[in-house]
Amino acid sequence: MNRTRGSVLRCVLLCAACVMAASARAMVTFDFTELVTGQPPGGSAPWATLTIENAGTDAVDMTLAHNSSSASGQFISLLLLNMDPFPTDPALIESSPKIVDWDFGQDAINRAGGMFDMQVIFETSNAGGGVNRLKPGESVSWQVTGGGLTETDFQALSTGDLNVFAMIHLQGIAGGGSAHLAPVPEPASLLVLGAGSALLLVRRRRSA
Repeated sequence: MNRTRGSVLRCVLLCAACVMAASARAMVTFDFTELVTGQPPGGSAPWATLTIENAGTDAVDMTLAHNSSSASGQFISLLLLNMDPFPTDPALIESSPKIVDWDFGQDAINRAGGMFDMQVIFETSNAGGGVNRLKPGESVSWQVTGGGLTETDFQALSTGDLNVFAMIHLQGIAGGGSAHLAPVPEPASLLVLGAGSALLLVRRRRSA
């Protein structure tokens, strides 16, 4: 009996540890695979992947990767996101020459018929051979802060005629074309996954 109780207690403690570890760096992922407007990009989907990771109270870390499966010469010029609820005093912290500007405003950014809350603008100049463009195989990271902000706030749809979770503008498509691309959302929170795995472990121990 004591041995059984000890096993259950260890499982409970393990579950708590998994939940705390997951919540410390919970993550949401978006893979950009769907053509919204424009010309189909070269290469294969997903053309880009955005990860949004918990960075503590009122902060998230973001990384946008232009996947190497994208065709050579293509580059990402814009990222659009939604936030619900909209945080107080949002700000963006970056140190990359690939990021040239950003903006926040609740339903204030109109693009391809959708109203978005946040945009990040990337370098489009071909200076130096386009060294600062966000090209295939490259990624860029930054942090967003704001009162009450968490990674799950970005699991929100744009308003207006277009309802998507996020969107990128991809330029440099062969023939001079460009495209707006949206993700098939994969808002898989590590918190949920961690708690689910720990619960499964407890059930297995009990059945044993």
